[in-house]
Order: sequence, then structure tokens, then C-alpha cells
Amino acid sequence: MAAEPDFTLYDRYGRLAAALEVKAKRGTTSRWAAEFRRNLRDYEAFRYAPFFLIVTPDRVYLWKEAPAAAGTESSLVPPSFEIDAKPLFEPYLRGTRLKLEEISGPAFELVVMSWLRDLILQLPDVPLQEQLEDSGFSEAAKDGRLTYPAAA
Repeated sequence: MAAEPDFTLYDRYGRLAAALEVKAKRGTTSRWAAEFRRNLRDYEAFRYAPFFLIVTPDRVYLWKEAPAAAGTESSLVPPSFEIDAKPLFEPYLRGTRLKLEEISGPAFELVVMSWLRDLILQLPDVPLQEQLEDSGFSEAAKDGRLTYPAAA
């Protein structure tokens, strides 16, 4: 498992806002996501981000202000929000032969990166779910900056 998140989001002031893991795994549960998050708790980039997201083709699991300090969290912490991913990502597949149910890992990462870019730019037609607004994640992304290991 890599020690860096798939994507790191910084807010408009350059502060770490979110760490995101993207998995093309289907049929996930909030328990699976909580276990996955717990396994990442020792990595610095995951510990200090105000938002942590695990993004799959079916669900987006979002933790808000639940940093996992190394060595202190042995119990599972359920996501603060669990979001239906289909309305977020299907618009990015229109006009292609790709299906969210069958998408490969690299292709799904590109879809998520496109969605994050649109969220950062606050484009009027960016697909959103109410939970992203309620959590403050959408506002944290506004005018931010996205990084990923391939760009480093």
C-alpha cells in the first residue's frame, strides 16, 4: 500500500484540506471503508487532513475532522458521510463506451480527477450531492489545488 494518498487537495490558502484514496472496487460497505481508513492511520498525509475520502464507483466515504493520530485509533470510525457515487461520476462517462460498473482503476482515477477539478473551479454543472455541501468539502475545494503522486 502506498504511503501517499492518490490525491491531495489544498484549499485556496494552500492548507491541506483533504486526502483521497480512489479504488475501483465495487460493492463496498462503510465497514470496509472504516477498516481501510484505519489501515492508513500511520501515514502522515492521512493523519492531518481535515477531510479524508475513499472514493469508489458506488460510494464516496467521507470523514470530516476525524484525523487519525498514529497509534491512538484502534477502533473503527465510521464515515461522517456516505454518498451515492453514481450521480457524481456517470456524467463524466457520457459519450464514451465506458460504464461505471466496469471501469478500470486508471480510468476511474481520471474520472475522479476530472470531477475534483470541476469542484475546485466551482463549475455550475459540477455534479454534487447534498452531503458534499453539508460537510463543507465543496467549500474547502473551491479555488483549491489538487496534487497526485504522478505530478510530483
